[in-house]
Amino acid sequence: MAPPSVYRTSIIDLHKRGESASDIVKRLGIPRRTVFATIRRFNELGTLADRPGRGRPITVSTPAKIKAVSESIRRNAHRSIRKMSEEMGISEPSMRRIVKKKLKLTLYRVTKAAILSERNKEKRLQKAKSFFADTRNGQHLVTVFSDEKLFTVEAEFNSQNHRVLAKDHQKAFDKGKTVHRVSHTAKVMVFGAICSTGKCPLVFVEKDLKITKEYYVKEILEKQLLPWAQQHFNGQHWIYQQDGAPPHTAKYTQDWCKAHLPAFIEKDRWPASSPDLNPLDFSIWGVLQNKVCARPHSSVEALKKTLVEEWDQLSIEYLRATVESYPRRLRAVIAAKGGRIE
Repeated sequence: MAPPSVYRTSIIDLHKRGESASDIVKRLGIPRRTVFATIRRFNELGTLADRPGRGRPITVSTPAKIKAVSESIRRNAHRSIRKMSEEMGISEPSMRRIVKKKLKLTLYRVTKAAILSERNKEKRLQKAKSFFADTRNGQHLVTVFSDEKLFTVEAEFNSQNHRVLAKDHQKAFDKGKTVHRVSHTAKVMVFGAICSTGKCPLVFVEKDLKITKEYYVKEILEKQLLPWAQQHFNGQHWIYQQDGAPPHTAKYTQDWCKAHLPAFIEKDRWPASSPDLNPLDFSIWGVLQNKVCARPHSSVEALKKTLVEEWDQLSIEYLRATVESYPRRLRAVIAAKGGRIE
């Protein structure tokens, strides 16, 4: 329905004073069609009010029902839209429309995270401010971010969202309805490092999925990361970032980094419990897992092959965009006064 003319009241006032339609057109400087249509409509209805709306009147998204849904969510935000629709006798599409469009609410998945005490928040805030100041000089663009992650040969799936379309149960089973699990699935731990202009070749940890400080330094930093970084940066200054895992914060590791790396973020500088600030944690690993674990693998070697293929396909544009989101996340942590941002 077209919105009413903003000149409706003025046109009718002049019309009541006895002015002709032509004079009103000249006086207000508006199209003749608007003036004649407005006068004709007033003569028919005898009022300035809008005509009754066309179509079926609203029966679901009424103010009363919107208020009832809002009150239900206020009492318990962990509500299922499907269950609320059943309890209130409202269809699920209508309930979603009320929640998203009328109440402007968004569904967020519940996640697990370490508890942040007030002291931890204060430290996170101060360290985030320090790193944010460094990003103004572009230091994050020459920072090598690193992390480790476990991958399993089994396919990852979400039982709430993963569905298979089939005509019957047997055909659904043939298409992968059932995902088999074992008690002790085969796993592989990988070490990854990225910067805004490239990525270190993926490193597989072979020592019973455990990284000691000696293994971390000699097999990963010395043999893998350092040669790649020296070739990639070609003598230019670069900074190394690592999280608070024990092999990373050990004195042995810190001393080696001081002696062999041009610059690195010491253990007391990187904020603890902050996977939301490491690009591998908040982006890279998730993308890699969605691609690699979309299907099961017959062996660890097959899993490794897929990991390397998908790792090599990560584009420079994607890496650059991920690293460039780091300052925005620091700003979000500062706005949250050191609290969680996701």
